[in-house]
Amino acid sequence: MQPSGAGARQNLMMRTLLATAAVSLVLVGCGSEPDDDTVANDPTTSPTPTETTSTAQPTVGTYPDFEPDDYSYTLVVSCFCPDAGTPVRVTVVAGEAVEAVYAEDGRGVTQGDPAPEYRWLTIDEVIEAANDTEAAVVKVKWPEGQEYPSAVSVDQDKMMADEEIGYLVSDVVVG
Repeated sequence: MQPSGAGARQNLMMRTLLATAAVSLVLVGCGSEPDDDTVANDPTTSPTPTETTSTAQPTVGTYPDFEPDDYSYTLVVSCFCPDAGTPVRVTVVAGEAVEAVYAEDGRGVTQGDPAPEYRWLTIDEVIEAANDTEAAVVKVKWPEGQEYPSAVSVDQDKMMADEEIGYLVSDVVVG
């Protein structure tokens, strides 16, 4: 028979383990692909369309640019990086990122602090990642009627570990 303290400790450890596993699965995409994701594999094996109609959905390599030049948005990057998962509010003027600050506290960062320059991405730069035809796998979630993707995930090389990167785009304010 275990003392009540040991049982409670085991219960807490099990809940922590399950929560960590759930978060990890969410971050790596759970290995499932929603029906509306676009996946690009080895570009040499992809069929080449011979005709494009106005109703054709964009695919990797054909996603359009984001037209507005002045906007702000929230970017969350998932990667094996020190600040991964911490939202960054990016301000874009005349098509260039001019400011990026952490939108909330995170590992080693404080809300309102300037983000490093590698987080100063425009939505067009996120779309460039969605159009990477040389990556092993690209997944894009681009809601119908929306002018930008809400999620882009890129695996440059299936044989390499820890080089995957994901982008979540939200709270876009044009003007």
